[in-house]
Amino acid sequence: MGAEDHSRNGAANRLDTAIDLLDPPDAEAVRAWLSPARNGGGVHPGALTAILEPVGRDLRRPSPDDPAAVRTVGVIGGGTAGYLMALALRVKRPWLDVCLVESKDIPIIGVGEASVTEMLWFLHCYLGIDPVEFYQEVRPTWKLGIKFDWGPDPSGFTAPFDWASHPVGMLGALADTGSVDGFSIGSLLMMADKAPVLNLGGEPVSLMKYLPCAYHLENVRFVRYLTAVAERRGVRHVDATVAEVVLGGDGWVDHLRTTDSRDLRYDLYIDCTGFRSRLLGQALGVPFESYADSLFTDSAVTGNRDHQGHLKPYTTATTMNAGWCWTIPVPENDHHGYVYDSSEISDQQAAEELRTRFPGISDPVYVRFKSGRRSQVWRGNVMAVGNSYGFVEPLESTGLAMATIAIRTFVSVLPASWDEPLARDAVNASLNGQWDALRWFLAVHYRFNTRLDTPFWKRARAATDVSGLQPLLDVFATGAPLARRQGFVRSMLMQATPPFYGLAGVDNILLGQAVPTELVSTAEPLERWRTRRDAAEALLRHAMPHADALQAFADDPGLITELFQDEDSWLGPTRARLLET
Repeated sequence: MGAEDHSRNGAANRLDTAIDLLDPPDAEAVRAWLSPARNGGGVHPGALTAILEPVGRDLRRPSPDDPAAVRTVGVIGGGTAGYLMALALRVKRPWLDVCLVESKDIPIIGVGEASVTEMLWFLHCYLGIDPVEFYQEVRPTWKLGIKFDWGPDPSGFTAPFDWASHPVGMLGALADTGSVDGFSIGSLLMMADKAPVLNLGGEPVSLMKYLPCAYHLENVRFVRYLTAVAERRGVRHVDATVAEVVLGGDGWVDHLRTTDSRDLRYDLYIDCTGFRSRLLGQALGVPFESYADSLFTDSAVTGNRDHQGHLKPYTTATTMNAGWCWTIPVPENDHHGYVYDSSEISDQQAAEELRTRFPGISDPVYVRFKSGRRSQVWRGNVMAVGNSYGFVEPLESTGLAMATIAIRTFVSVLPASWDEPLARDAVNASLNGQWDALRWFLAVHYRFNTRLDTPFWKRARAATDVSGLQPLLDVFATGAPLARRQGFVRSMLMQATPPFYGLAGVDNILLGQAVPTELVSTAEPLERWRTRRDAAEALLRHAMPHADALQAFADDPGLITELFQDEDSWLGPTRARLLET
């Protein structure tokens, strides 16, 4: 194509023009350079500033003659965090000898666990767990978000995973109904108790690959499955109870002594001992930093109740007299847990309130906890994953999410040798910062919940420390949604006070609770918004109930595989590669 041809195209590609004017050998060389395969073979001006240089993996194997090499890893404690950590090491660092140490005398707690959307990627892309087998063995249910029975509206509000998208529109929803509900497809599905699988002509048509979702998991089935996968993948298992953590002269862990007098030695120890924090907290003395000024609860009473086949596609968070209650639906029943402040009510009062709210619930099981984190997640040759490092109540499905963040962080920077430079300070700063951001995000749930006027909630509204997000709250008061403010305002907030789930998450929680603000003006008439909402509802009238949609997936495993194999899926191969990098 000559220069005169480019000029007739209206918007000339100046790069093509320049190449055409080069000598033929130079033109051929430049075209070969700036026509990478992913551009379809053609030259594009964007190639001038693209990253065209490939890099190899930055994971290093230990040298065979290095006495300080990291070759053996002891994961101390089982449960979800321990098995996920062991599997990640086997997948991403296959040269390591990974041993999981746990006692068969410590039972698995049979509660439902809710996750966030990244859990699907972590399990099936990062760990390479076969999704069809997983559905058959673990029987997950789907979670489209959280339904909050929270705030001044008696019907509460939805917080869907697609809260960053507005295909219908939040401003229109607030103007038309006074609620944030119905601004996205996920929100509309939650309002209807439906899943994104349509019944059209008697055939299931899945939209799952277009909408972010997470899992609800029954913990016993989940851990048993992870145990079987770990065994298949070469994770060694030691049935033992740690009696003593023996430190060396350098203050690092030298070895563990078990109750049956065995000594266990590893180059690296992963503390997955839960609230006991047997290595990081007890043995190494890493101090605990409390979040009690922001999160007042310290106890939970749990139980299960028959849902009679009505599987809701979301977690429910219900305001209670001295805290709140989760409802997590799994195939057999609903799992409930009342999270409360033991200084406000007794265990017996909490159990009675739970029974009154959910008649027919099973006998109570009690849990004590402290909200906060250790001052370091990595000290010496010990790294901690899960409750041994930090814990906050599961108000935004935080447990599994924080464990997977820690696992990915450790695996990405794990040293090949203790003699090489270490990323310890960066890891501690990063994970501490993410836990603190989570603290502040959960705190705003308490500070602005006006559902009840009990002593607990009056104190929460008056005294909950939200100082870590106060600059963002000040800007919210001047205009919302924050995610729809001008680009420079959004950038400023993300640098000043980055919220854990982004600006859209803060918008959803604050606007759902009717926190005072000046709404950003809309640039369309309300009737146009109603047209979009009516069109979305016409599509979703064909959506299946959750239980029926899960059965459709069980009957046709191809619906499962397309979620992870189709390029246009939010979990497809291209998206999975972007998440890993």
